Amino acid sequence: MNGDRKTEVLELLMSAKDELVTLERTTAAEITSVVNAFESIAGYAEKILSLAGAIVGCVEGESVSSVLAKVQTLGATAKRCIGDRVQATARILETVSTEGRVLRQLSEVTRGQEAIALETRALSILTNVEVARLGEEGEGFEYLARELAGFSKSVTEDTHEISFHRDAHAVAVEETRRVLTTELPRLRKEFARMEEALGEALSAVTCGLEHLSGTPLQFRDCVKDVAREIGGVVTAVQAQDITRQQIEHVQEALAIIAAGISRSGDNEDEAAKELGLAHAGLTIQVYQLQSIRETVAGWVAQIRTCIEGILKVSASEVIGIGPAVLDGERNVSAELAHIEKLERESMAYSEKIQHTFGGLASLVQLVSDHLKRSTSIRDHLQLLTFNSIIEANRLGRRAAAILAIANSIKGISAGWAQVTAQSEHSMQEVKNLEHRTRELMEAFSAARDAQLREAEKETGAGLEALRVAAEFAARQAQETQGSTEKMQAKTSEVERSVALLDACFGRIDAIVNQIEGVRKEWETHQPEVKTSHDAGQVEELFGAFYTTETERAVLRAALAGGPLPAATGSFEGNSVELF
Repeated sequence: MNGDRKTEVLELLMSAKDELVTLERTTAAEITSVVNAFESIAGYAEKILSLAGAIVGCVEGESVSSVLAKVQTLGATAKRCIGDRVQATARILETVSTEGRVLRQLSEVTRGQEAIALETRALSILTNVEVARLGEEGEGFEYLARELAGFSKSVTEDTHEISFHRDAHAVAVEETRRVLTTELPRLRKEFARMEEALGEALSAVTCGLEHLSGTPLQFRDCVKDVAREIGGVVTAVQAQDITRQQIEHVQEALAIIAAGISRSGDNEDEAAKELGLAHAGLTIQVYQLQSIRETVAGWVAQIRTCIEGILKVSASEVIGIGPAVLDGERNVSAELAHIEKLERESMAYSEKIQHTFGGLASLVQLVSDHLKRSTSIRDHLQLLTFNSIIEANRLGRRAAAILAIANSIKGISAGWAQVTAQSEHSMQEVKNLEHRTRELMEAFSAARDAQLREAEKETGAGLEALRVAAEFAARQAQETQGSTEKMQAKTSEVERSVALLDACFGRIDAIVNQIEGVRKEWETHQPEVKTSHDAGQVEELFGAFYTTETERAVLRAALAGGPLPAATGSFEGNSVELF
């Protein structure tokens, strides 16, 4: 290497050293700025995690998680109770219609009784006339006239009483039938609407609860991932002090190499020895600079990945879940109020039905009493008929009219037996109606109301817990959004510093190319330069001031001519100092 080229190489080495000094000075402030910015971002992330954790803790409470089950239970109970009442109302309407038919049968019975009462009264008058004609011989028939008169009067009174109660009950039955006929279609339509609306409300609450339970958890996990990246960036960038030492050690090594080249004289052996040391030294510095460049490129890439993650963090869904859940809660509450309204309406129908049912019970008692008297009258008529025929046969021709009356009584007795049979049939139908109505009225029982009240009470408590959780989530989400926006705003400052750092450290590539040019030139003109050095001497000379395992590993790789050791993981930072 002639004198001019030697001077050029020395100037190149000093220029590279000076550029590294400038690089170190230029990047120091930016690195500090990045560290400070990420520490601030880490604080925001920690606050966001705390807020998200509070939301998760709130919505994971047992009271909130059980809301859906309570609302579903209430919905099922309400639909069952009101549905049963709708069905019971429909069947009661059928029963009321049947009551109308039974009442018409009773009308026929009473008309038959009235006809018999009139006929009996006429026979009583004829008997009195015949008793007067027979004189003393007819005294035995006076009791027949009295019995017929009493029978006629009794039947007339019973008939009027039954007719009165029947007519009164018929009015109640017709009113109930009219109300139920009008209201049942509306009630069915309203129940169908309520069932659909309640289903939609339940679906909305289910969706809201899933968002309330899932979204904060997903958001928190997302922020956790970003927080880990932030922690890795902070660790890696804070370890830049080790990279700074590497740069300083490269500067020292370049100075040592330059000094060695300056000392080399005209002695060929001595010059070859110095050149071999210089070549080995430059090889080591190329490796060290490439290691620095890879390390910096690694955490710059990690910073940019972290920034991308931060910019993707959005609290918009978290902000939206509170109002969404509150809206769902309001919809369910509105449907619950509608359930109560339908229940009150069904209870109003229940009162009308109960009134009709009470009239039916009175009618049952009236028909039952009448049937007992009717049976007694039938038996008494049969006895009168038998006694009258015997007495008339004793008198012979003189009692022909009495015999005719006795035969008429016999006919009346047969007619009354038919009326009694009709009464028995009506009585059985009325009893069946009473039993059927009593069963149907179970749908309107207090026990059913108690089940619904209990379900409404539990659901109300659950909805209150849901409302509190949703309002809490909304408040926390607003604060979360503020911290998220501040964290994201900080990234623009980081991005500017990172871009500057990347550009500054990019100068290392130019320095490496310059040093590599000198190395290649030496290897071209003096191939033996690659082996004309003592490895132990080189390691002692350049490794004496290495204080990290990273630098020593790079030194060994350079001397062995092997690949550059893999850069330390960004999350772990660089290697710790050895001393």
